Amino acid sequence: MQKVLVTGASVGIGRETAVAFAKQGARVAINYNSSEAEARETLRLVEAASGRGFLVKADVSDEAAATALIREAARLMDGLNVLVNNAGITRFIPFDDLDAATADIWDVLYKTNVESIFFCCREAAKVMPEGSCIVNLASVSGMLPRGSSIPYSVSKAAIIHLTKCLANVLSPKIRVNSVSPGVIQNTRWNAGNKNFNMDQYQSGAEAIPMKRLGEPGDIASAILYLASERSGYITGVNLPVEGGMNVK
Repeated sequence: MQKVLVTGASVGIGRETAVAFAKQGARVAINYNSSEAEARETLRLVEAASGRGFLVKADVSDEAAATALIREAARLMDGLNVLVNNAGITRFIPFDDLDAATADIWDVLYKTNVESIFFCCREAAKVMPEGSCIVNLASVSGMLPRGSSIPYSVSKAAIIHLTKCLANVLSPKIRVNSVSPGVIQNTRWNAGNKNFNMDQYQSGAEAIPMKRLGEPGDIASAILYLASERSGYITGVNLPVEGGMNVK
C-alpha cells in the first residue's frame, strides 16, 4: 500500500495529486499551512475517492516544522513510502525590474521553494523503507528564463539540481525525481498577480504545440507515474509536463 505525503495539498496540483493517489487506495497525508478550509475539502475528496486521509498542518519552510511533519505523517499512516514536495510560492515581478527583487523576496522564495524540500527529504530518508520514492515539483521556469519573477525561476532551477543531488545520495534505497509543469490552468497561482488577464492567459495556448493549457490532472498523472513501479529504473530525472513548450 502506498502511504503518501503531499505538501501544499489544499488546492490545485496538490489537491489533484492527493485525490489521484486516493483513487488507487492509498493512505494520504494532506499537508497545509494556512488554508485549513481548503485542506478539509481535499480530505473530503480523498475519502470520497476511497482513500484514507489525514490532515497535517505545518509550515514546511521552517526546518523544525518540516521535520515534525514527516514524523507525524509517518506516525498517522504507520509508515511513509511516497513524498510529493508540492508546496511553493511566488512573487510576481517583471524580469527587467531588478530593484523589485529584494533580499526579503529572495529569502522567502528560496526558503519555501527549495529549503523546504531539502528539510522534508532529509527527514523522510530516515523513515522511508527500501523502494520508496520522492517527487519534487519544479517548473519550466527552472529550465527557461521565464516565469513570474527571477527569484522564482532561479528557485525552480535549484529544485531540479537538488533533485539530482538527492537522487545520487539516496539511491538505490529511494528514487528522487522532479516534475516541471508548464502553464497550468484551474489553480489559484495567479491570485497574487494584479496584472493577470484571463483572455491573454488563454490565448497563450496557441503558442504551445499541444494547443491547450495544462490541467492539474496532467501533473498528477506524471507524479503517479514517477511514484509507481513502472518507473522503477528512473531516478534523478526532471520530467517536463508542458505540452511541448520546450520544442518551440
